[in-house]
Amino acid sequence: MVRVIPYLLHRPTLELGASREEVKQMQNILNQRLREFDTASSFPQNVAETGYFNQNTLIAVKYLQCLTFLPIDGIVGPKTWAFLCDGPASLPRLHVGTASSVVKAVQEALRYAGYYFGAVDGIFQQKTAAAVKDFQVSCQMTADGVINPQTWKALIKLDAHAKYCYVNMIDSCYEKHEQAWLGKFSDVNCHN
Repeated sequence: MVRVIPYLLHRPTLELGASREEVKQMQNILNQRLREFDTASSFPQNVAETGYFNQNTLIAVKYLQCLTFLPIDGIVGPKTWAFLCDGPASLPRLHVGTASSVVKAVQEALRYAGYYFGAVDGIFQQKTAAAVKDFQVSCQMTADGVINPQTWKALIKLDAHAKYCYVNMIDSCYEKHEQAWLGKFSDVNCHN
């Protein structure tokens, strides 16, 4: 079951360096969503709820964005806030005829998992619908080839996709450690 987080009245755009009460609220919700959807790591990722948007928070936001097929920019804007508060219900309904970067990300995830063998072009055609149906059958869902909140939830937890996102998060961590070793960061902890 996907939890609905209480709706926050004020959802400011938050990014690296922000320091305010809304950052602390976002960090709390981010931790809840990571516990719910992080299936790739041994222990769900989480960040210290300090109210300061530091490098660890940035990496965790990017990881969640990757898991949830959102643009991976590390900025908590309207789409990321929507997912944090509303979960998979905030994601677009995808079906034959839809064309977008989100479709392309879904095609890539289904390809990693061995469901999709067509072009990764961002166009939801019959091959994409057939792959979605096969995925839905494997998850014991109604196989209609439409990506709705239930299918989104399963896609977010798809092992191949989650592992891809986790590896990218680890790569970001290594980049951070390299910068820290060069004296650019004083706090190095990717799993606090």
